Amino acid sequence: MLIAGLSNKGLERPRNEDSCFVKADSDIALMVVADGMGGHRAGNVASDLAVSSAEQFWVDFDRFNLNSAEETRKMINRLIIDANEKVLSEANSSSERRGMGTTFTVGLLCGNRLIIGHIGDSRAYLINNGQIKLLTRDHSLLEQLIESGQIKPEEAKNHPQRHVLTRALGISSDIKVDICEKDVQAGSILLFCTDGLTNMVSDDEILAAASEHSDPQKLAESLIDLANSRGGFDNITVVVVTGIGGQES
Repeated sequence: MLIAGLSNKGLERPRNEDSCFVKADSDIALMVVADGMGGHRAGNVASDLAVSSAEQFWVDFDRFNLNSAEETRKMINRLIIDANEKVLSEANSSSERRGMGTTFTVGLLCGNRLIIGHIGDSRAYLINNGQIKLLTRDHSLLEQLIESGQIKPEEAKNHPQRHVLTRALGISSDIKVDICEKDVQAGSILLFCTDGLTNMVSDDEILAAASEHSDPQKLAESLIDLANSRGGFDNITVVVVTGIGGQES
């Protein structure tokens, strides 16, 4: 298994409010992306705090005595709740940081079993057999408008409310976390990213880049370069895992 995580400020933002964390040990990997809320104060602090919870989770997680699937799902849910509490506590300690928030998308790969915990509009994708599948659902006002039929998907790109989130860390002490589980075929690619990528690069373009680059570092670099070539209007973060199962499917 090979893993890489890259974060880039982009070309327009004064600072990088994205954060990421990646670790692998044998056939177990942890992938995390967080996008600090750019319209709020200290978005970079919020994303850093959330990711620090994931770092501590990796330290404490017994990778050689895996829990049941149900218990692992509970652990991921607890991780995200803990991250939310950490962001809220810091926000309440300073008027300069009050109102900060972040998206948080976590993937724990144990062999061929992937458990995702998710809140916000950062994304997780599965690429295999020449296809790309979105594994997460955006928690955004735009997604609600699309699902209700009020706007068409092709109208979303330039919609004035495209950046409004309906769920994020730091908004409330009472949060709802999406938890999903997926069996991952050998040879698949996992890609986690913030919307600085997906607002500029289509799913088909991500798939095409994945077909050209087997090395996760090269794939992450190529996607960031592509987003920046389109204007780089936002911070861009990409986490990639390849070599799952040790062979191609």
